Amino acid sequence: MKGKLHAPVEFGMKLLVQDSENKIITRYQVFEGNPCDDTLLVPAVDAHIAMFGRAPKGVATDRGFASPKNEKALRKRGVADISLPRRGKITDERRYYQAMPWFKKLQRWRAGEEAQISLLKRRYGLGCSLSRGASGTRSWVGLGILAHNLRQIARLT
Repeated sequence: MKGKLHAPVEFGMKLLVQDSENKIITRYQVFEGNPCDDTLLVPAVDAHIAMFGRAPKGVATDRGFASPKNEKALRKRGVADISLPRRGKITDERRYYQAMPWFKKLQRWRAGEEAQISLLKRRYGLGCSLSRGASGTRSWVGLGILAHNLRQIARLT
């Protein structure tokens, strides 16, 4: 028999991570449940603008965050390069847009972010919180991100 039938395991938390060019995490949010990704993008960019006083030069995400509404909102906020690959069948015009070098470069950056998330899970314990409850999970994630950022800052200096 695998696992334990009465183990106090909690599911249903989602983590949104934002970082800078040098891999320092600038913002994170822990969500209870599973909110739709495309509803999280514009508030994340707004938080970036509030923190840094300007829009990011580029934004790269996976297909879950992509929507024409999100692209329009990011353009309105001053984001120059928006790399949101569309879901489903795409038009020839969209295929040309997604084949542009800057678009592909941002998608390669995003692929590197997947490795960053894997690192956070493996090395800093973000794969499974040992603290229980929503507040315990938020504390656990915060401490993991603090440890990660301290290591990144030490590597950069």
